[in-house]
Amino acid sequence: MYETQGLKNDIIYQFYYISLYDYEKGTELDELRIILYDYEEKEMYLECEGIKLAIEQIEFTELIKNIINDNKRN
Repeated sequence: MYETQGLKNDIIYQFYYISLYDYEKGTELDELRIILYDYEEKEMYLECEGIKLAIEQIEFTELIKNIINDNKRN
């Protein structure tokens, strides 16, 4: 059971890091969402979870950057 659980976590984190890498290399957030929906249609839910985590991380980071920039202007 534990080996399977570790494998699932590996898949999630592989897709998380791949998605973050793709974003850093220029893939738009909307493109990542399209990829997420494509994996959902294929019922590849572990891969989806990794991509979803990356999207949430990117959105959070962008929000923090916007807050910092707004505070610098004021």
